[in-house]
Amino acid sequence: MNILQYEFVQNALIAGGLLSIIAGIIGSLIVVKRDTFLIGGIAHTSFGGLGLFYFLGLDPILGAFAVAIASGSVIGASNEKRLQTHNALIGVLWAFGMALGIIFITITPGYAPNLLTYLFGDILTVTKTDILNILIYDVLLLALLILFYKPLMVYLFDKEFASLHGIKVKLYRIMYYLFIAISVVLMIRSVGIILVLALLTIPPLIVLRLFKRLHHIMIMATVFSLIIFIGGFFIAYYTNLPTGPIIIGTGTVLLLIVRMICSLTQKNS
Repeated sequence: MNILQYEFVQNALIAGGLLSIIAGIIGSLIVVKRDTFLIGGIAHTSFGGLGLFYFLGLDPILGAFAVAIASGSVIGASNEKRLQTHNALIGVLWAFGMALGIIFITITPGYAPNLLTYLFGDILTVTKTDILNILIYDVLLLALLILFYKPLMVYLFDKEFASLHGIKVKLYRIMYYLFIAISVVLMIRSVGIILVLALLTIPPLIVLRLFKRLHHIMIMATVFSLIIFIGGFFIAYYTNLPTGPIIIGTGTVLLLIVRMICSLTQKNS
């Protein structure tokens, strides 16, 4: 328990708790809507903005944020009914963002940064400003979820029905994609661009075998996210291994254990 006296440890644990709320809510929506490919697309596209801002001498995370918002808006405005074209657009943005980011970082004069920091993250580098940003986003996310829960659920499960009942489907679609984009960027510093996909999908996948109602899935996915964050953090700290990969590894092991228990229970019943 002596490690709790260090400020960077306190920041990491607080950030993990706040990010668990994002993972529980946004992750549940993504898994239920089967949009996991979208997370990877936005995350990898944001790497282009990260590289551009590093080249310009600005905060790379701000660049990732700007490009993630832009790509989320572009994808949200595209026609979801044309699934093949929609997924192709995500794939193109995915590849283009990564290529652009690597080019900008390579041509930047001086010592190139360690790409592993951006790709796999490090929650120990989270600052108080990051925590404040995550807290503000959590409050906004919870407030909007409470206010627009019913129409959002109708949009997620039946767009045609939502349109017939006067729900502005395009508005909710863009809002949905923007919230995903913001969530992805806020998690980049903790687990990196590559691993954010796993962090947003593992907790809801654990819970889907146990609960059916969406609000129950969100709540329990948040709880499991917190367990994964804290467990992974302490394992990484005491084994002196990278926090991002260990957090994801912890979540994956937990997912396999829960699925195994559920399978054994079903066979015995």
